[in-house]
Amino acid sequence: MKILFEDYTFNAASKQITFNTSEVLTLERLLLITNVTDNLIIYNFADPNYGGTITNNVLTLTYNTTIMSDSDRLQIFIENQYTPASNETLEYLSDQTALLGRMVKLLEPLSRQDSAGRQQVDVGNASATVTTRLDTSINGPGGVSTITVAESSFILQSRIAYATLRNQLEFS
Repeated sequence: MKILFEDYTFNAASKQITFNTSEVLTLERLLLITNVTDNLIIYNFADPNYGGTITNNVLTLTYNTTIMSDSDRLQIFIENQYTPASNETLEYLSDQTALLGRMVKLLEPLSRQDSAGRQQVDVGNASATVTTRLDTSINGPGGVSTITVAESSFILQSRIAYATLRNQLEFS
């Protein structure tokens, strides 16, 4: 992709253009230079009469520029070795990255083993709704123990959730 290069110094008397960049420029990347003040082509990669040599980012032109002025404006086109991505491409890559992130998350194990080698299962949002009549007292081994309706409801819901999950486990 060609780009307009604008950071240069033109020395017409010595027929030289200095490219002010840390990037190393080569003749293979230099396409066209036009003196837009005088409306003249002074470098064309395809014409040996309008060629030149380049050393340390200083182009010495074949074309005679001695009658031109150092302040003449030049239009310099070079081949950009890095083509920037379009907005559509960047948006597409962002969407694909998000989808890949979701896929990786789905592939994470839902269970793990503890240090003793026992299977541990993470129960994220297990819930059950139970409608039943609860007694406010339960006979225990040491006599009568009293628990609240909320406590017994929680115990019952926990047992139902455990049984539901246990029935859904498959062992191979």
